[in-house]
Amino acid sequence: MTPQYEYRYDALKDVSPELKYPMAKEVFPADQSLTKWPWTRDLVSVVLRIIANQAMQDISVRRGSACRLITFIRLYRILENPLYQSGLERVFNAINNLVRGLSNIFGNRAQSQNIKHDVKDEQHPEKVSARISAIAKDIQETAESREAREQTSLADYRDLFQIIYLPDISNHFLEDRAFAAQRVAGANPLVINRISELPDHFQVTDQQFKAVMGDSESLQAALNDGRVYLADYQILEEIDAGTVEVKDREIPKYRYAPLALFAIASGNCPGRLLQPIAIQCHQEAGSPIFTPPSLEADKEERLAWRMAKTVVQIADGNYHELISHLGRTHLWIEPIALGTYRRLGTEHPLGKLLLPHFEGTLFINNAAANSLIAPGGTVDKILFGTLKSSVQLSVKGAKGYPFSFNDSMLPQTFASRGVDDLQKLPDYPYRDDALLIWHAIHDWVEAYLQIYYKDDDAVLKDDILQDWLAELRAEDGGQMTEIGESTPEEPEPKIRTLDYLINATTLIIFTCSAQHASVNFPQASLMTFVPNMPLAGFNEGPTAEKASEADYFSLLPPLSLAEQQLDLGYTLGSVYYTQLGYYKANDVDLDDINDHTYFKDLQVKQALRDFQQRLEEIELIIQDRNETRPTYYDILLPSKIPQSTNI
Repeated sequence: MTPQYEYRYDALKDVSPELKYPMAKEVFPADQSLTKWPWTRDLVSVVLRIIANQAMQDISVRRGSACRLITFIRLYRILENPLYQSGLERVFNAINNLVRGLSNIFGNRAQSQNIKHDVKDEQHPEKVSARISAIAKDIQETAESREAREQTSLADYRDLFQIIYLPDISNHFLEDRAFAAQRVAGANPLVINRISELPDHFQVTDQQFKAVMGDSESLQAALNDGRVYLADYQILEEIDAGTVEVKDREIPKYRYAPLALFAIASGNCPGRLLQPIAIQCHQEAGSPIFTPPSLEADKEERLAWRMAKTVVQIADGNYHELISHLGRTHLWIEPIALGTYRRLGTEHPLGKLLLPHFEGTLFINNAAANSLIAPGGTVDKILFGTLKSSVQLSVKGAKGYPFSFNDSMLPQTFASRGVDDLQKLPDYPYRDDALLIWHAIHDWVEAYLQIYYKDDDAVLKDDILQDWLAELRAEDGGQMTEIGESTPEEPEPKIRTLDYLINATTLIIFTCSAQHASVNFPQASLMTFVPNMPLAGFNEGPTAEKASEADYFSLLPPLSLAEQQLDLGYTLGSVYYTQLGYYKANDVDLDDINDHTYFKDLQVKQALRDFQQRLEEIELIIQDRNETRPTYYDILLPSKIPQSTNI
C-alpha cells in the first residue's frame, strides 16, 4: 500500500462547495509529466505556435500581406527545422525575440527564458508549470483584448489561423454530409441511438422523411427496419445558461438541448451513409422542426437549416467536453488511479500492468481543476453553461452517465445503443476501429492475467485485489458504487471471476488510452475552426423557416472567444506523449524504450510482443480501410494513441 496518495474531495470547491469528487490530494513529481523533457518539448512547441499565430494575426492587420508573408517564412523555418529538435531553448528564445520585434503585444517576459534548465530541475517541477501557466494567461488575455468587428464573416474565423494550420473541416462543414459524418467519426461519436419509434415530443412527418430519403421510402418502414437514429441532447437541460464578458460588457450565452434525426437508405450497399432528416432545437413538443432544404430552396431557408445544424453542433460540443471528455475519461480515471497507487503498486501484477496507463493523469487533472475548469477559466468562458452546472454534469458523467462501470464494456455499449449492426449502420468508423483496439487490449490483458491467475478461485482469494476493489467502492475512497460482481447468494460486490477481472482491466486500459484519444485529438482537427463546432451560442437559434446572414452570425461566438477555443483545442489536441503497447517506467523516455525492460517476468515477454504485433497489424488495417471507406478516420491509428491520459 502507498498511503501518501491521499484522497481529496473538495478539489472542485472553487466551482461549487457542493461538488464532491475523489481526486488526488497532492500530485508528486513522479506523476508530473512536465518534468519529462519530451513531453515538455512538445507542449512548448504547441504554445510557441499559438504565440506566433497571434503575432501573425497582429502583423496581418497592422503591417500588410507582404510583411506577413516574409514573417511567416521566417517563423516557419524555425518551427519546422529538425535541427532545432535538440536545442529547444534556442527555438523558444528565437521565436520570442522575433515575435517581440514584430509586435507590441507581448512585452518583456522573463518567464519565457531558460525553460530547459527548469525542466531538468526535478526538485522544482513547479517552475515549468508556472512558466507555461504564465504564457497561457498571456495568450488568453491577448485573445480577449482583440477588437471584434461589427460585422463578422466566415473569412474572419478562417483568418484566426496563421501559423496554425486551417483544418480541413473548414472546407466542408457547411455540407450535410460532413454534419452527419461527425456523428460517427467526429469529436463525439457516442450519442446516436437506433430507435424504433419517434419520441412523442419530436413528431417528424412521413412527408418530411420522404423529402430527404425519396418517395420510395417511408418513415415507418425505416423505423421497422432499424435504419433510423436519434441524437438526443436532453441531458443538457440540466445546465444553466451562463454569461461572458466581451469588450467590458456582460453578454448572455444560450443553452440548447436539441434532437436530431438521421437515417440510412434501404438496401445492402456497404457505402450507405447516415443522412440528416430533421432537427428540433428544443425539447418542448411543438417546437419548430427544421429539415434539409430542397434544391429549389432560397438562401434564407438554407441559412435557417445551417443555424439548426449549428445548434446541434454546439450541443454536441458541450456534451463532448463535459461528459465524453472531462467526465468519462479524465475524472472517471482518477479514483481508479488513486486506488491502484494506494492498494496495488508495482509489486502486484495488476498494479504493474495498470500504473503506466495512469502516468501524467493526476497531474493533468490537477492542472485542469486549477485552471481550465476554475472560475474565470477557459471552460467558464467558452462553453454555454454556468461553470457550476457544467462541472456538475461532468461529475455526473464520471459517476455513471450514460453507463455504469459494469455496463461500459465497449461491445456492450454499442449493443445498448443499437449501433452494433454493421448491416444497418455500415459507415461507423469509430465503432469499427475502436473494436479492433478493444479486442487487442482484451487479448493482451487476458494473456497477462492468466499468467498470475489460473482460475476464478485464485481471483476471489487474492485479498490485495479484493481490498483494491473495496477501496474503489468505499465512501471514503473512490466512491465507485457500480463496480464488482454480486450474486443473489453473495450480494457483497467482489471480483469473483477471471473473466470479470479481464473485462474490467480491459475497460480501464481502453479508457486511459484509446477512448481518451478518440475524444481528445479531434479537438485540433474539428473544434478549432469554431463555425464547425462552437461551444456556445449567442442567439436563441432559428425560430422560423427563413433566416438571414445576420441571424446566423449572431449565433456564433465573438472572434475573441473563437480564438480562445482555437487555442484550447489546438493545445489539447496536438500533444502526443507515449504510445499504446510500449510500457516504461516513469523515468524512461520513449526514445529509450528499446533499451529498457519494464516487465521483469519473462513469461510476459511473448504476450506483450503479440500485443505490439497486433497493434501494428491494426495500423495497416485502418490505413487500408481509409483507402475505401466513405468516411476517413485516423484518430485511432495505434501509433497515435498515447498509453495514458496525459494531456
